[in-house]
Amino acid sequence: MIATFGYLTLVLAFLLALYGLIVVIFGLYQRSTAFIQSARSALMLIFPMVSISLIAMLILLLDDRFDVAYVYSVSSRSMPVYLKMTALWGGQSGSLLFWSWLLSGFSITFASRNWKKERDLLPWVLLVLTLVSAFFLFLNVFTEMPFERFWEFEDGSRVLSVLQPRGSISLMPIDGQGLNPLLRHPGMIWHPPALYLGFIGLVIPFAMAIAALAAGRKDQQWITISRSWILIAWVFLSLGLVLGMQWAYDVLGWGGYWGWDPVEIAALLPWLSATAFLHTALLQRRRDIFKRWNFFLVILTFSLVIFGTFLTRSGVISSVHAFGSSSVGPLLFGFTTIILIGGLGFLGYRWKNLQGTHFPEFTFSRELLTVFTNLILLSTLAVCVLGVIYPILSEWITGAPMTVGPEWYERITGPLFLLLLLLTGICPLAGWGLTYFSRLKRRLLIVIPLSLLVPLAVRLLTGVRGVVLFLSLWMASLGVLILLAQVGHDVKLVVTRFEDKILVALWRFFRRNRLRYGALLVHLGIVVMSLGIIGLEGLQQETQVTLKPRESALLNDYHFRFDGVENFEDDDGISVIQANLTVIRDGKLVTTLSPQRQIFAQMGLAVTQPSVDSNLARDLYAILVESQFSTQETVTFRFYVTPLVNWLWIGTAMLTLGTLIALLPHKRLKS
Repeated sequence: MIATFGYLTLVLAFLLALYGLIVVIFGLYQRSTAFIQSARSALMLIFPMVSISLIAMLILLLDDRFDVAYVYSVSSRSMPVYLKMTALWGGQSGSLLFWSWLLSGFSITFASRNWKKERDLLPWVLLVLTLVSAFFLFLNVFTEMPFERFWEFEDGSRVLSVLQPRGSISLMPIDGQGLNPLLRHPGMIWHPPALYLGFIGLVIPFAMAIAALAAGRKDQQWITISRSWILIAWVFLSLGLVLGMQWAYDVLGWGGYWGWDPVEIAALLPWLSATAFLHTALLQRRRDIFKRWNFFLVILTFSLVIFGTFLTRSGVISSVHAFGSSSVGPLLFGFTTIILIGGLGFLGYRWKNLQGTHFPEFTFSRELLTVFTNLILLSTLAVCVLGVIYPILSEWITGAPMTVGPEWYERITGPLFLLLLLLTGICPLAGWGLTYFSRLKRRLLIVIPLSLLVPLAVRLLTGVRGVVLFLSLWMASLGVLILLAQVGHDVKLVVTRFEDKILVALWRFFRRNRLRYGALLVHLGIVVMSLGIIGLEGLQQETQVTLKPRESALLNDYHFRFDGVENFEDDDGISVIQANLTVIRDGKLVTTLSPQRQIFAQMGLAVTQPSVDSNLARDLYAILVESQFSTQETVTFRFYVTPLVNWLWIGTAMLTLGTLIALLPHKRLKS
């Protein structure tokens, strides 16, 4: 009953989206306010309908209703409650249901705002939102149905169906298959929702861009309205990417965080174009330039969201992150084509009316640095798109499978990321319009020598050499110091001017300039994140050794002593083989590590679980090498010592805080 009810509410939500789409088109044709308001009401009713459906699915998961095929495929009786809830997005159809729910939530929030000043934009916004909602609800209702149940006939044959076929009875398996062991990490509680919030949030600026083009608006109102929405989407997309990195680092057991997997790249693509838009949108608001460019970036960004969804869910690529093959692939590819061609068609139609007033001069200015930042971001995007598409096209044409490895990406994108890191650091030095170096001379004379100390110190302490590593550390250090010097310069000005009430003056100054300091903190967070990436990419040391009990391996002054193996069963009934290690440095105990191999007998799978000891300076990382693990007498390990890695996560927190500061409403900040 619950499964049927959940499906019927999904059908009703789809019919509401379809009704809203038809009515808003008719309202535009007839210029009827009544039809437009009816479409708006229909859009706002979708959220409660999908919410009921989602709650029904959660009840089925928590109640161990294994007669529902989706519940059977992602849950089991032994799983704790929190994992049963997160199993909602652990499979194809459930994650699409979650996607539709988030989409309807964004839609109702945006549609319910006051549209008195933008009445001409509202119908086109409704058209986009109802179209996108109808498409994803169509997938839930007709292709990836999360409420299908097992039914059995008297002759022993079985079928999957939402409604009971005549002559059949419900089939209830004793237990489910359970969630993929790789997805049972706490990071997977937050990683998919954060990514989905980022992806789906980008529908709002896309809808505003299409509405502005369709209505022939030449002002910047669509940029102003979209700003908060794209910041929210951008920060969630950033968090989703980094949480995915942390999951890969903690779970996959290869000592890394980013493998240039096609699905990883699919999530990175809209982040790159959205970041480019955030920069040039600021130029449009201040200088009335890049109008065409900003429309193009928003259309490209949402098209990449749907394209990434196609890559992940179609089965055209093989990945630990991807869902299996599915019939939704052609539909998603077709919808991507509609979004891209339709958006570019609107842009082409209004092209002549979107000429900017001027172009930035070739001088040291924030405008020009922003243009260079855009070029680097989109060059990186082009490389990533080529790396993902070329193997697919090659296999389709030649029939021979082909892969593009991490080395290819790193060789091409490495210099681009170095330039981006440099621009991130020096951008605060430049002002709007021409900036004279003579005004920055004193600050640069202090900052540049200090920034050279960090790479020199790393070289002396670790002995690791290399031009790229030296440049990376120098640029990161330079960026941190420039950003801190900028804040210090502002503090000095305030202190000089208000000697009597310094703290009050500083508080008021920072509140009035919250957008600027939010942006500075975001830039600082990105530079700090780069320190963690440099540690992982350039300073990490590793070794693989086979040890007997009481034997040790030496890596970077750390002695990893193997103390023996334990076999036990944990509270969830999972068989665990655990190796115990003691880490000693200079004769003193540093920590103990316990890498594991977890055996899921019911699923016929075994997962290697790394053990990590972390501090701000370094990570000690140990894993059991599955292919070599055979007896308790001799065990093969791989050990890693990775400096600075935790600054990647700290920088992410700074980036998030900076974005939240930039999003704070004005009313709360009046002095």
